[in-house]
Amino acid sequence: MSIYTSLRHNIHLAKQNILHRINPKRCNYFLAEKTEKLSAEPLKRVNLQVPAEADTYTVVAVGKKDDKLYKKKITTFYSEGNIIKRTIEDSDGNNVIREYEDSGLGLKKSSFFERKITHKVQDKVTSLFKTNLIKLIKGYRSEKDGKIKIQLLTNQIDDNSINSMVTEYPFSGINNKFVKRKMLGLKMDFIDGIPVIRETFETTNVKFPSDDKYLPFRFIIDDGIKLKSLTKHFINEKNLDKLNIKISISDKVEDNTAGYFSENSGAIVYNKNVHTNLVKLSSHEVEHAHQYRQIGRICKGNSKYCLDSRKLYGPIDGLNESMEAHKYAVASEKYPNIDKSEDLSKNPEYKNNYLEVKAREAENRAFEEYQSMGKDLNSQFFFWLE
Repeated sequence: MSIYTSLRHNIHLAKQNILHRINPKRCNYFLAEKTEKLSAEPLKRVNLQVPAEADTYTVVAVGKKDDKLYKKKITTFYSEGNIIKRTIEDSDGNNVIREYEDSGLGLKKSSFFERKITHKVQDKVTSLFKTNLIKLIKGYRSEKDGKIKIQLLTNQIDDNSINSMVTEYPFSGINNKFVKRKMLGLKMDFIDGIPVIRETFETTNVKFPSDDKYLPFRFIIDDGIKLKSLTKHFINEKNLDKLNIKISISDKVEDNTAGYFSENSGAIVYNKNVHTNLVKLSSHEVEHAHQYRQIGRICKGNSKYCLDSRKLYGPIDGLNESMEAHKYAVASEKYPNIDKSEDLSKNPEYKNNYLEVKAREAENRAFEEYQSMGKDLNSQFFFWLE
């Protein structure tokens, strides 16, 4: 199934329940189980994937008449009557997790995020191998005067490539043959961790935003992939690529920080459990990496990262650049000890440290540029997925 066919299929599912579209005379599927809403509390004690805010859930199971072993189980979790998560477990191995969230736009129905993992199998004369093919869908739906408007962003990720498409369906409704739908698609390869556009597709009512250097990143749904690729982008912009800075996302980072740069390990580590603006976060931590590179170039700092910086980049020639590096060095020596449980927004010693002041300036510049370059795209789609 192509990404374009997949879009059409998904929008039909968004409009009507698949079970009601089954014609029992022609279809091989049958309804095997359907429950009323049940309390989610007992399930929370035995299933870690149950959302903490869920108060009820339902289960629907579908079987096949000609395959007694086949089963598709759909579990839907609710909070105060609103869907917050849906899992689809398929005995064929095509599993989907769809998470619903409040988009903050006053939409009648929530936005959703869907993850689908399948397997590609290729027969060889002497071998059989499988590779993961990951399909992600993130969408928004609104209603106005009884008419529906839907926007979907899909990703199909396979090895080091990603096919992405944003599609907007008009208020005229999804049964109107989509004559006014807008589509913009990218085929991208990851080169050294950065998405590079290879092919594009757009409908005639969409103008391709050719001046937006952040366009490939806007088309990435997975936050982990997007965060790492943005970090690589800013590392290249700061000419830090020679230092081979390691990038990781961990659940062992303290709760009071979204991430940090470590000069001792030459690594940027992000908190897996903290959700924040990815452009600001990545540009902020890369700015710290730049600061310690400059500290090393004026023979300050004893870490391997600082020593490598002087060796690879040499001493600083310009007076103003050298003076700025000395300010970094002084600030690093005065950097406060941070308590693991403290609220850093209330710590003036941390907030006013020169390293943090300049890193915040860098993140604001990057985000302003990101927003400015996205205006063309934002003007063409009713809601753009950042």
